[in-house]
Amino acid sequence: MSNIFYFETPSEAFGHGVGSYTGNLLGAVERLDAPCNLYFVRLSFGKKTGFSSRKINHKRTDIDIVLNEAGIKKGQSEVGLKPMMARAIICLLSGFFDEKIKTVFHLNTVLQLPLADLANEYDFKVVYTNHVSLWRVFYSNDINAFKKDWKSTGPKEKKNIFFQSIIFEKKLCQQANHIISLSSDSSRFMQKYYELSDQNQVHLIPNGLISEVYNRNLNKEIIKSSLGFNENDFIFLYVGRLSEQKGVDILIKSFSKKLKSMPNARLLIVGKGNMEHYLSISASVCGRVSFTGYADKENIKRYYAIADAGLIPSMTEQSSFTALEMLSSGVPLIVSDIPAFAKPFEDKLNVIKVKTDSFGRVDEKNLSVQMLGLYQNQQLRAKLSENGQLLFNMHFTAKQMAEKTLQLYLS
Repeated sequence: MSNIFYFETPSEAFGHGVGSYTGNLLGAVERLDAPCNLYFVRLSFGKKTGFSSRKINHKRTDIDIVLNEAGIKKGQSEVGLKPMMARAIICLLSGFFDEKIKTVFHLNTVLQLPLADLANEYDFKVVYTNHVSLWRVFYSNDINAFKKDWKSTGPKEKKNIFFQSIIFEKKLCQQANHIISLSSDSSRFMQKYYELSDQNQVHLIPNGLISEVYNRNLNKEIIKSSLGFNENDFIFLYVGRLSEQKGVDILIKSFSKKLKSMPNARLLIVGKGNMEHYLSISASVCGRVSFTGYADKENIKRYYAIADAGLIPSMTEQSSFTALEMLSSGVPLIVSDIPAFAKPFEDKLNVIKVKTDSFGRVDEKNLSVQMLGLYQNQQLRAKLSENGQLLFNMHFTAKQMAEKTLQLYLS
């Protein structure tokens, strides 16, 4: 028997992929017949401290802890725990600890490092999921720039907040009994640079999605009409943050190159970001590009139902939930040829891969060619749709993710 404490800390990441990871993992673990108690600990900050717990079912208890917000700037989205905060959290949770039962802390961000320090002090086990490849984000995939700073011990590098985050991640990995990596690329990086005491600490467990056919019982024609599309419009769909890192600039430019050859093609962009910037980029083709802004899960299901092709032109990913949602929905998928989409993703078998440079930037011309090719080839779209669903079922279900993670909890 194990008591699993899964921690959620206020951060931008929990509003994106980490939040999806949490919902799918905890939901799938609950369904397994496993000898463990699951405690979902949500941390937040406010003027008044607080503590509450609610038993969800015989396996799961949700705990909310409100910490004092003193010293936190208004609007600050990334809040790292301080050692005294971590010790207060341990005290508040003490009533749920049992000396006769193994205690496991599942951490998800470097912001939670002080909890790992205390877990080691109390002889608790630590499982850490590495959701973001920090060096890729902070150094824009420039490995030489990263290695230059990594080898340096100068004060400039020590003071750099981005570099410090990578140092904290290294410490967290060294504190963890088990590290969950979402991609082979990240596994190799941590094993090479983080001086782990045991290379077998790192376990490759890709993200998984609770099986759900997103377009089940949804009428494509009715949805298209309600959204202002024509029945014969060909919908290219992007879902995600609007940022350069996600390749949205290149996507819009690539789409605009082939419009004469795709007279009924429309680009539907779903997500938040610098809307003014992307509206200006698409001004010359504004009649063919639509922006929805933020969309909830129910509306995203509707967009998947009408999509003829999905697009993920990112510079860097770990294990994209958008990709999994599209695969499970049978949406033919075009992705950037980056490490996150290495095997089992196979070009022209279950996805279309677009050429990238050494920094992960998608080749604008090649993306437009691949978009046109998929637009013109209904047989290829049908093949990708069928094989994409097979790929999802073989490798990316939440049940598979939960079973592998549970093995780490109980080991």
